[in-house]
Amino acid sequence: MANELEEKIISQVEYYFGDINLPRDKFLKSKTEEDDGWVTIEVLLTFKRLANLSKDSEIIGNALKKSESGLLEVSEDNKKVRRNPEKQIPEFNETRRRELSKRTAYAKGFPTDEELPNILNFLEPYGPIESCIRRTLKKDSEVIFKGSCFIIFKDIDTCKKFIEAEEIKYKEVSLIRKWQEDYYASKKAELDELKKSRKEKKFAKQQEAHDKEKQHIDIPKGTILFFDGIEEGKTITREEIKDKINEIEGVEIAFIDFNKGDTEGYLRLSKENSAPEFFKKLTDGELAVGEVKLKFKVLEGEEEENQLKKTADAMIKIRKLQKQNSFNRKRRGHFKGNNAKRVKGSNGE
Repeated sequence: MANELEEKIISQVEYYFGDINLPRDKFLKSKTEEDDGWVTIEVLLTFKRLANLSKDSEIIGNALKKSESGLLEVSEDNKKVRRNPEKQIPEFNETRRRELSKRTAYAKGFPTDEELPNILNFLEPYGPIESCIRRTLKKDSEVIFKGSCFIIFKDIDTCKKFIEAEEIKYKEVSLIRKWQEDYYASKKAELDELKKSRKEKKFAKQQEAHDKEKQHIDIPKGTILFFDGIEEGKTITREEIKDKINEIEGVEIAFIDFNKGDTEGYLRLSKENSAPEFFKKLTDGELAVGEVKLKFKVLEGEEEENQLKKTADAMIKIRKLQKQNSFNRKRRGHFKGNNAKRVKGSNGE
């Protein structure tokens, strides 16, 4: 039967060769590939936590022979250890991920300069631990510990006790503890909220720019008329409408919002309050264009405001499109110029 020191040695070495640590530990994994899985105790003693328990390879070898888990094998000369070849490392798939997550705690509050062995020593009283993964981030070429860990316990109940304990302090700092899945859910909610906030800010910025641009668009009031009266089977064009209106003296057209095939449209004149004057020149508000009698109505109040807004929005959209097209033409011209230079140089001229 193992004594207290031997139990700690067994626990530590089984941690090194465990399902979680071994696949992640590049150094130890490479050593297991050199000699049919065997790793010398001398190599294991380069690991600080084991060396702190004992630097005597004989004591370590004898302790490991008392392991009852069946995970480890010790060589006959007591100088080497390996993971039992019959205990294959489980494949990491979705089922395995879910199983591990159910017994994994998130803990935050560790000093960012703290070493893993110290954290593992601290966690010993809270139950058998399969792995403790420090969460890090890369800044330039430096790997920085974020002060938080994912702690995989041997079973769900032990993990639950750790998470639900009233308070756990590490060097006078209360640790934030939660289930791994709860942590991921809260981070997702934070990320979603951040994306939403950024989207709202972007929209507000675009709206502000849109409103500023709209202020520079001065569309005089009293200039818009609605027209319809195009019966089914009859068609006219914008040009035909324009030519007919231009026959009326004193009328200046700004824009006709109409396409061939439409049954209604809008006429916008250039001068303020010119729409009522134009309407007075019509007979009963009608204008014959070919076989079609267009019926006009001067827009006022809310109808006029809505159409003025639509017109301003359309003008802004057209301006932006024109700017983009102009920018694209300049870019194409720039690239053509560069290509011409390269071709010339390649001919040695």
